[in-house]
Parts: sequence; C-alpha cells; structure tokens
Amino acid sequence: MAPKKKDKYRTRNWKEYNRALVNRGSITFWFEEKATEKWYSVERTNKPGRPEKYSDDAIRCGLMIKAVFRTALRFLQGFIGSIIRILKLNLACPHYSVFSRRAKDLKIPLRKLLKPGEKLNVIFDSTGVKVFGEGEWKVRKHGYSKRRTWRKIHVGMCADSGQVVVSGMTSNNVSDDEAMPHLMEALEGIPLGDVIGDGAYDTTDCREAVHDRGGRQIIPPDKNAKLQRGKPLPCLKARDEAIRRIQELDDEGRSKWKQEIGYHRRSRVETLMYRYKTILGDRLASRKKSTQATEVAVKLDVLNRMIELGMPKSYKVAS
Repeated sequence: MAPKKKDKYRTRNWKEYNRALVNRGSITFWFEEKATEKWYSVERTNKPGRPEKYSDDAIRCGLMIKAVFRTALRFLQGFIGSIIRILKLNLACPHYSVFSRRAKDLKIPLRKLLKPGEKLNVIFDSTGVKVFGEGEWKVRKHGYSKRRTWRKIHVGMCADSGQVVVSGMTSNNVSDDEAMPHLMEALEGIPLGDVIGDGAYDTTDCREAVHDRGGRQIIPPDKNAKLQRGKPLPCLKARDEAIRRIQELDDEGRSKWKQEIGYHRRSRVETLMYRYKTILGDRLASRKKSTQATEVAVKLDVLNRMIELGMPKSYKVAS
C-alpha cells in the first residue's frame, strides 16, 4: 500500500502568535501587579503558631516563576529579590524555605472559562513524569543502575480553548479509568458536551460518570467488544450504538466512525502533553508527594496562562 499523504497546515496569525511566544519570557507577565498588591497575607487562621506573613498569591507567583525559568529554590529567592530591587518595590522576598514549606498545602485552582449557556467539551488523558532515575543517554550506553520512580499526570482539557480545566497526580500504578471518575467529580455542576477519551476509558465506571453528568461519550469500544446482553445499562447505550455503527460500516468501520463522531480531536491533548514536557520539563524537582502535586498544578496553571497569551491558528493547505 502506498503511504497516506499527510495534510499540510499553515499558520495564519503568525505575527500575533510570535508576539505571544516572546511574552512568555516576560518577567512583568509572571510578576504581575495583582501579585504585588496581594503580597502579604491578611487572613487569620485558627492554626497555632505565628501567622503567615506572605499570601498564597505571593507563594504561587514565586512557584510559577520557578517552573517557567526552571530554577532551584535558593536561586528563586535571589531571582525574586533582584526583581523587587530592580522594580523598586516596597516588598520583602520570602526565604527559600518558605516556598518549600508552603508548597505542601497550597491550592492551585484551575480556571474554568465558560460563557453562559456554553457546554464544556473535555478531553481526558494522562502522561508520566520522572521523579528519580537516570538520563536516557546513560541508560542507552550503560543500562539501568538506579531505581526509577514515575508519577502520572491525569488531565481534562477543554477541547475548544486548549486549557486544562481539571487535573490530578497519582503514582504510576493508577490506571486512567480509575482516575477519570474522580476528575469528573471536580466538574460537578458544569454542563458537559462531548467527553473524549481513548480506549483506556472504555469501562463501565468511566461511562457511568459521563452519563450521570449528561455528557456525550466519545470513547472507542474495544475491537472485540460485544453488545450488552440481558437488561441493558443506560450508561452503556452509547457504547452499543458505537459497536453497531462500526459493524455497519464494514471495512475501515472503526476509522470512519472516528471521523463521523469527531474522535480525532483527542490529538489536541497529546499536543498539550508534548507542550508540557518541552516547555516545563519531563521530571519533577520535588521529592515529597504533596509538593509534587502542587508542582504539577502550578505547571498546568503556567500552561493555561501561556495559552491565554495566544495560540496559532492554522488553515489547511490545498494539495
């Protein structure tokens, strides 16, 4: 068989997108005015001990700068201190140990940007990031000599805006179908449209979580999938319809069904994972699981802000 020709696309807003790429490295963008206005904490907690001096916004600002410029904690303290002096701000720089300690319990809410009356089309996927382990060159040359540890990042991405709306971090032995129902709980009360996932989400629990929230399942059934027998479950009705449609289309039925239902939008979340690892790295600097979860959430928030600056808009080039 002759190889299938790939479609070619060309960016039509290169000028705006190029400006957005430049602005990603702007210090003033990451050290914004809102952060300086809320630098010190005014909240009073019931925790024993000395009240917190710096607000969550200040700690969050510092951790975002750490993620973007890939600095160590001591480096971060000097970096932010120099920014404060250059900008002549009347602020004190937190000690590096404050960033480390506060990161354990810091909450990083991801924004859900929806206009009234809109439904959220969400794509689910996961990827692995390294905690411990050796570089690929050393492994290829001399083999493994250290224990490797991984964490899995589970995300739900808005299919329209490209932003992450829900996320979670687990150990590497948690499967995608186990994590998805918990991620769906965070979307409670949000009207759902299409919910897209690969074959790993073809389970009763995942389909039930989508069905109960009124979402449209775009999940391919297994190649050897069979129709329900006996009393059918409502959450598996969409799966039965997909199996019948694939059988009706005969040859290449699965690929044609994917085109009909819009399954190939799922590739956008693969691009998101590639963007995450290329820009922010494929490993975690933190060693404790609580701070690792915060590190992942901060990096995903960083990606969302970068996407807000501008993304490429392409058109298909006629062959």
